[in-house]
Amino acid sequence: MKRLVIGSAALLAALSISNPAHAACEKQVAQAEKASGVAVAEAFKGIVACDAKVAKQSFAKVMQNAGDSEALIALSMVAIEAEVWNPVWEMLGKIPDYDARDVVADGIGKQCADNDQVVKFLQGAYFGLRDIDFQQWDDALVSCQSESFDGWVVQTVENPPPKIFDEKYAKVAEVYVARNGVDALTSLARGAQAAAKNGGPFEAILALMDQAVAPELGEDMDPGEQKRLEDALVGMANDLPPEQARSVADRLANAGSDRAAAALLPAIYPDRFGGGHFTYGAVAVEAGDCDGTKTAVLHVVEIQENATRYILVDHLTAPMRAIKPKLKKCTAEGAWPVIATDEPLGGDISLEAFVAGLEASYVDKGYEVSVKSEKSLSLD
Repeated sequence: MKRLVIGSAALLAALSISNPAHAACEKQVAQAEKASGVAVAEAFKGIVACDAKVAKQSFAKVMQNAGDSEALIALSMVAIEAEVWNPVWEMLGKIPDYDARDVVADGIGKQCADNDQVVKFLQGAYFGLRDIDFQQWDDALVSCQSESFDGWVVQTVENPPPKIFDEKYAKVAEVYVARNGVDALTSLARGAQAAAKNGGPFEAILALMDQAVAPELGEDMDPGEQKRLEDALVGMANDLPPEQARSVADRLANAGSDRAAAALLPAIYPDRFGGGHFTYGAVAVEAGDCDGTKTAVLHVVEIQENATRYILVDHLTAPMRAIKPKLKKCTAEGAWPVIATDEPLGGDISLEAFVAGLEASYVDKGYEVSVKSEKSLSLD
């Protein structure tokens, strides 16, 4: 049990609320305002029975007499069961002690198991409160153990709002991840697919999917959970628009899952995948000093790749540098740089434009440049 002290600003605000109790409720209001501790809840029942509107208007003043967390939880439950929700939603902000806020919110949330009205109260808070006010109830969300609440959380996670970021949605989803860990991936994936369609918090949900499998500090990622994350991301992204599928692939590649990222390439570039492969352009630059003239030969190769490699250059370096040199009696500058197109050829990406851009850049550096087309290379 934690003693509660209402801050002076909140006290003034509470006392300034007019109490329009009509004659029929004056006795009940007076009794509740005189009560203290756990007796406040019982006295507040009298106001509720008299007039719910009067109970709503008098709650802020009555709560001053609760005195400790146990009494305030009991008072709140009387109001919640009577669906006098608004003043209870606002209550936490009137408690300056943040630890006390957490104790009260946790205590109310624990009532979910035996009282479905608390579930409805928390659901109403999601829709009825501002972001910052709803977040104060996070301890209640964590401690609320109820099948109906769990079902609502899943439904909420799978149906995100049409906003790039929504703090209330993020809080519910964080609680869901904290409770379920890797098992949260299925619903998060559904939520991400919905967000991709309605302009919702797509990137935030991807971050939560990472969080669902994140190891404890100092521990390594569980390989099985890593595989489940990859499968969830790939399965989800195959049904996404290309832009969102690319975001998922980049995330996989950055995490070292190159092959899983590459599996999404047909979804990212569906119009460029034909015959079981993509076609890329690559250039190996042979450069050197030829009798005082800076000279470069661009060895141009079309690359066929079967969508199993996301970062292509690492796989091209050795075969591209094995091409027969063209410069004779020249002092080579060193290992040949190898450059590949960032995307498969097609659409707005052409091999000719890619090579022309490289040629122009070397001309600008003072090189005499020639272009040599080489035999195509297959990485299948």
